Amino acid sequence: MTSASELLSLRAELTGTLLLPDDAEYDAARKPWNLSVDQRPAAIAEPADIADVQAILRAATAAGLGVTVQPNGHGANGDLRGTVLIRPTRFDSVVVDTQARVLRAGAGVNWGRALEHLDGTGLVALAGSNPEVNVVALAIAGGHSMFSRRYGITARSIISVELVDAAGVVHRVSDADDAELIWALRGGGGLFGIVTEVELALYPGDAMFGGGLTFPSEAAEPVITAALELARDEPELGIDVGMMRFPDAPQLPPHLRGRTVATVNLVHVGDEATGRAFADRITSVAEPIADALTTFTIGGLAAVAAEPVDPMPSAEFGAALTDLNAPFAREFIDAFLRGADRGLMRCSIRILGGAISDELGADRAAVGATQADGLMSSGVLLFDPTIDVGAAFAPLRELVARHPGGNPLPTFLSSGATLADAFDRDVLDRLAAVKRRVDPGGVIRSNRPLG
Repeated sequence: MTSASELLSLRAELTGTLLLPDDAEYDAARKPWNLSVDQRPAAIAEPADIADVQAILRAATAAGLGVTVQPNGHGANGDLRGTVLIRPTRFDSVVVDTQARVLRAGAGVNWGRALEHLDGTGLVALAGSNPEVNVVALAIAGGHSMFSRRYGITARSIISVELVDAAGVVHRVSDADDAELIWALRGGGGLFGIVTEVELALYPGDAMFGGGLTFPSEAAEPVITAALELARDEPELGIDVGMMRFPDAPQLPPHLRGRTVATVNLVHVGDEATGRAFADRITSVAEPIADALTTFTIGGLAAVAAEPVDPMPSAEFGAALTDLNAPFAREFIDAFLRGADRGLMRCSIRILGGAISDELGADRAAVGATQADGLMSSGVLLFDPTIDVGAAFAPLRELVARHPGGNPLPTFLSSGATLADAFDRDVLDRLAAVKRRVDPGGVIRSNRPLG
């Protein structure tokens, strides 16, 4: 049978839905979060249950197609030709076991919904700060949280994973069941099966204080230097620093229109008085033009982070950094300003250290103890076709070349990168060995191939 006939037969078999390129809904359904990525899969499936997932795998294998999963399209990294794209929207269960301190989330659950279920429990997950980011996707791809300096990288909090392997067999994978496979799933991403559910460890966090501070660009150097010194002194404090250049657009608040600003975001697990004392070390060197610091509980994390949630066309550059000190702050600001004159819109640095670099238990995850000092994330919006993306990112690339921090987390990789850009050779070889064992035919595809 041809791939077309296999897919037509599959559509008749599924309880869920299957869209093909000729269907009217196909164009809207294929779009990823980054609208600059033009992906055109052979089909888009929304399975209703595990039986549907098994049917998709059977049909794809018979047709010589691959299968990949994108809950929302974050991290999309290719055109997906010859691939069936699974949207696991209907795997939407959320269970919080407060006694065991475990969150169990289906593959279609985003962090915003998961955090709502955690509100009032006094517990936190190592969550992404954007409510539209998927729980499973963040966890298996590494994942950095504003709680990570206190409790570690998200992937290392995975207790177990339910997945359907390439042969259609359902597994509940933990250290006791298959230590090597769960090691690979803790950071190696979606290469090893169709994940339908994940169990994550939860941690104490009944009171929190934090949010964003915004400063005029003229104050960027003392502010960012003070923030880096604070991060050095307080290894459990969640903190990132950054720069942004806003267009002169009427939909923006008046205090941001056409301005270049420095930003500092903080998350303190603990009481307000201690959190404000931390923030005072930054506001004492300059007056913010916006102060969004507040007390909150875990359900309010997304509102505190205030990250954009709408799809948009963009180019991104991420990297690991070292030597985050006062001279670095000056270099960072200069690199951003030169890039912003060429179209760079934002650049932030998540400060690492603390539990992220703790070796204890690191051997249980492909993402082990990350020793870099920070992770850079930057972006260029692609609404203006005249922007030279390479030129916009060039000053940041030069900065990274002077302060290389080694391998970034997979979730901070730039567009077009593979896992070879995030892991050393020995880790890649070990991941490849797991892949050969569980999917010898290479049916399961990932946004981030091995190399």
